[in-house]
Amino acid sequence: MKKMKKFTAAVLAAAMLAVFAGCGDQSWSYRTDSVSLSAGTYIYNLLNAYYEAYDLVESPDEAKDILKEEVTDSDENTKTVEQYSYDAADETTIKMIAVEDLFKTYGLELDQTEYDTAISYTDQFWNNIKLQFEDYGISQESFNYCYAEYNVKYGQVFEYLYGKDGGEYITDEELTEYYKNKYEGYAYFTLSMADVDEEGNSIAKSDEEFEKAQKDFDGYVKMINKDKKSYEDVVLQYTSDYELTTDPTYSGSVEKEDRTKLPADIIDAYDSLKEGEAAMVKSGEDATTLFYFIYKPATDDVVDFLEEEEDSESGSEEDSASGSDDIEIVETTDEASYSVYVYPLKSGYSHYTLLNEMKGDDFDEYLLAHAAGLNVSKNSAVVKKFKPKMFVD
Repeated sequence: MKKMKKFTAAVLAAAMLAVFAGCGDQSWSYRTDSVSLSAGTYIYNLLNAYYEAYDLVESPDEAKDILKEEVTDSDENTKTVEQYSYDAADETTIKMIAVEDLFKTYGLELDQTEYDTAISYTDQFWNNIKLQFEDYGISQESFNYCYAEYNVKYGQVFEYLYGKDGGEYITDEELTEYYKNKYEGYAYFTLSMADVDEEGNSIAKSDEEFEKAQKDFDGYVKMINKDKKSYEDVVLQYTSDYELTTDPTYSGSVEKEDRTKLPADIIDAYDSLKEGEAAMVKSGEDATTLFYFIYKPATDDVVDFLEEEEDSESGSEEDSASGSDDIEIVETTDEASYSVYVYPLKSGYSHYTLLNEMKGDDFDEYLLAHAAGLNVSKNSAVVKKFKPKMFVD
């Protein structure tokens, strides 16, 4: 969940022109003339806001009164967990109102495929959370709305606004430039020099195997830097040399200003490379030794998000072995009796995920600004009744 975004108190106040209306009636929490949200929707947002604040507490298990612990929001404002919960829940619910209004204004229709997928997850979760959520006052209908319907609508409004028909169109060139300014591609694979003895203990491989690994990895670097072979050529050679049947690559994007996503052993070597170059790193000793082959691809070789409709499985937020539906099965040698799945290097971003990273904060502010122009009523019978303390135990 996103933390609270920058927004002026004056605009938020304008959004609450009809605050604390509807005393006694708990069938709704926030509404306009055309949009009405259930009480359970607000409770769900309050629950998420509480746990968001809880996660900001340095040592929550040691707190005498968790609600009085102070945390800092994304605007660097210090507030208690209790107040943070109220503020974040209020902001999220206001954004829901804005999304619903814009969804109608733009003439959008719910993407049934995305919605059905989301609902399939809510159905799986609900049996596990049913008793707790109903005790809080969150019905399955409210949960389905927050977790599935709203999220789908949020994405559709977002894509419309920044798409060709929206008022804040982001071109492919702008998106690519954003990526190139912030990220570089990476690819690497490793070879462990650990073996296991007859008793199951970890031992180092033989001196001959160490010498072979050193020679092989030096050769892979030469294939790139001197012979001008492709990274795919190196992968095929490596999988043939070590009789592998899958692509061993870890690949994706790494921030130019933050290399912590990469293994610490290879950061210095990676930073020394120009695009299209490779290096070898040997780390550890004896049975803990790892040989790394590191490659820095040209940016244009990993910019896949303009063609991709779904997130690439390669290079996700956490390192994962390369994966893609767009794979090629290649024989490593004429004599090979096995095949290797060769995965194209990917940025790890779809068009949507990169655009969301680029414009997500702006979009949240846009929603709040839009809500400020609506006649939003907030139901005091709901807001005053349900408090973060109900989640503490």
